[in-house]
Amino acid sequence: MRRKFVVFDVAGDLAHFRRQYAITTALTYAIPPRTALCGLVGAVLGLPKNESLADFGDDNAIFGLQIIRPVKTGHVSINLVQTKDNKWFRLKGENPRTTVRYEVVRDPAFRVIFSHPTLALKLAETLRNGESVYTPCLGLAWMIAWFEGDCHTEEGELVADDTSVHRFVSPVRSDDVQGEIQWNAEGLYQRVRVPAVMQPDRKVTRYESYIIDTMGNPIETSLKGYWRLDGGACFSAM
Repeated sequence: MRRKFVVFDVAGDLAHFRRQYAITTALTYAIPPRTALCGLVGAVLGLPKNESLADFGDDNAIFGLQIIRPVKTGHVSINLVQTKDNKWFRLKGENPRTTVRYEVVRDPAFRVIFSHPTLALKLAETLRNGESVYTPCLGLAWMIAWFEGDCHTEEGELVADDTSVHRFVSPVRSDDVQGEIQWNAEGLYQRVRVPAVMQPDRKVTRYESYIIDTMGNPIETSLKGYWRLDGGACFSAM
């Protein structure tokens, strides 16, 4: 099976992709989950939040991700408006603010590979024109994102039943790994479990586990299935 992909780079000063189990502390994933990528593309195209989740199901949308700059995390303290018993979100009374400590990704940069039967070419045209319907962000609304370099389109094919070892520019899905991973001594690896499918009511119905090298190095291994662009880049779909 062949598909046409849009390839573009996105960056920012800060990013925060909150881990769903972090109730009392605002911890972040090192990479944007598929659900965050749906929101990013939906913002550029001007799709309503719930509509973008419905349009970007597994049967339509394919996402790939490459880490462009090594992932660096840090912490910032943010003053938020105290909203308990304050439905109008206005400053009132004593101690109107509350301070929350956030873990953030500093100086993030990612390459996004995206395919969709009807929206991919529209996205490419929008990015080439330097346009975006809504302000793109990396997780939180005030963590503004921008697009770097040239957006281009490239065709690719789905590869299955291949036992050869390849260099994957993306995080690799744990369940697809067959054989050994060629660990790089200069790499810094993580295994993360991230949301993969979210319903319009914001309920996550599927999670996926990925192995990532936060230094951005390709991961050498063999996968049960993957996508290969005509330019030679291989990636595991998110």
